Amino acid sequence: MSTSNKIRSTITDLPKGSVFSCKDFLSVGTRASIDQALYRMVNAREIIRFARGLYTVAGEVNTNAVVLAIEKKTGERVGKALLNPSTSTAMTIPTSGLSRTVVTGGHQIQFRRMSQRKIQLSQTAKGLVLLDLWNRGMKDLTTIEIKRATGNWSQSEIDRYATLIPEWLRSSMKQSNEQRKSIQLGLSGPYDWSSTQIKDHVLITKVLEKHKFEDLVRVCFYYGVSRVKRVFRNSVFDSITKATVRRMLKNISKGLS
Repeated sequence: MSTSNKIRSTITDLPKGSVFSCKDFLSVGTRASIDQALYRMVNAREIIRFARGLYTVAGEVNTNAVVLAIEKKTGERVGKALLNPSTSTAMTIPTSGLSRTVVTGGHQIQFRRMSQRKIQLSQTAKGLVLLDLWNRGMKDLTTIEIKRATGNWSQSEIDRYATLIPEWLRSSMKQSNEQRKSIQLGLSGPYDWSSTQIKDHVLITKVLEKHKFEDLVRVCFYYGVSRVKRVFRNSVFDSITKATVRRMLKNISKGLS
């Protein structure tokens, strides 16, 4: 039996998707004959070579086995696979080593060189969410998208990843997940619906303009009557609103005092 056939017979006995190297076949021939046999099998697309000295059967790629083999042989730090949402036949695997692509059986595995922070993020489900946001970039993200992805995370979970993500993403997460002042104050409506970063005097002005008594009371209690009156004096309202607010502020002042 030829060296190639002996190698094929040995491979057949391996679990599906196994990774192997020339060392696994030293009992069937010389090192030179094994290297030549593996070389011919790669050219015939029976097996694929995904790293120096590492092979797997074409069409039977076990991603986890490939990752573990690369980590063991090269010392690279390899993350978990990042699935490409646009196709089920391609995936990207973060690595600290060289970028390279393995194509087999209609599937494509791309090892992409990334920073240690990105590799670490890829180790957990929430880290993968952040890595996706990071890779999309600041210009292509909206506050709504970030809130949809991370809005239900606890502060401790957010803090856990704070040192692994860039400053722009930390700031965007803080802004998108920050509780609106209208909620903090218990106001009846979303006066700050257009911006979570609304300035205090703008919020006070909006409440004065609406002049809903219970909201005005809460604003006066939170900011102080003096500050609310100062904003009132510096704002422009119609005569009816002015008279109504002036009367309300007088009554609130008496009540709080």
